[in-house]
Amino acid sequence: MPDITHAKRWLAFAQNDYDVSIALEANHWPKFLEHICYHCQQSTEKALKAVLAYHEVDIPKTHNIGRLIDECKSYDASIQMDMKISKIMTDYSTITRYPDDADTELVDSDATLALKYAKSTLEMVRNALSISEEELELQE
Repeated sequence: MPDITHAKRWLAFAQNDYDVSIALEANHWPKFLEHICYHCQQSTEKALKAVLAYHEVDIPKTHNIGRLIDECKSYDASIQMDMKISKIMTDYSTITRYPDDADTELVDSDATLALKYAKSTLEMVRNALSISEEELELQE
């Protein structure tokens, strides 16, 4: 039987990471691009893990968005993401945290796209699990 309570907890954490990235984008200059992209990656990862939680699957300890998408698709075909996007989002799990892993400097458009991808992932997962934003606010 699906575990909507566990899924909502994961999705609430995903929403919190997204909200942090929005706040950083709106309230800091110069923009903390690494932190925005990192929290967008975390939001995307946790949203996908909400799908697995819903289906009562052991949550893998991975940051690999492509792997999570593949696993989610085996339970819900509506969970889709271009593999190029999943690679970009996966890369934000490390290149944004460690200065030695950053081989290119992030620019505003990286943060803009990360915000877009995180938001669309949250919406996709909420739709797949039939969870409204209001329901998530009650989780906090």
